[in-house]
Amino acid sequence: MKNNEPKYYQIGELANLLELSPRTIRYYEEIGLLNSIKRIEGGKRIYTDKDFQRLKFITRLKHLGLTLSEMLELEDIYQIHRTNRKVLPRLLELLDTHAMKIDERINNLIKLKAEILNYQDKIHQKLKIDEESQKGAHKDEGSGDHERRPDSHR
Repeated sequence: MKNNEPKYYQIGELANLLELSPRTIRYYEEIGLLNSIKRIEGGKRIYTDKDFQRLKFITRLKHLGLTLSEMLELEDIYQIHRTNRKVLPRLLELLDTHAMKIDERINNLIKLKAEILNYQDKIHQKLKIDEESQKGAHKDEGSGDHERRPDSHR
């Protein structure tokens, strides 16, 4: 095969390369995220390098926190304008929104951690007080301050 000839992948091969399941790839095709699929005789799907790159991009967007509906929105923009010049500004907006949500989650987690540490301190104090009162009770029992029994053997 020459370098300038297109490379074709079967679904299992593509799935292994991208660490996706074949079902996920078919699902992306069903919902319209992947729409240039070719079929050979017998209806078997074959995928091109373009499909491979597209799936890598979808996987990257998913890793960055975009939802499938957000990815479909980007696809719709591309289908209307046929240029990334219109897609990329919207992608930046979506990424900004996700970054702000992450900051919000981080702040909430920091607050939660502070609450956990505060509660742990209270528990440690309670355990320390209980332990000290237990020691005090045992000390009183063993101090020898018991009443004497009358001597009955004299």
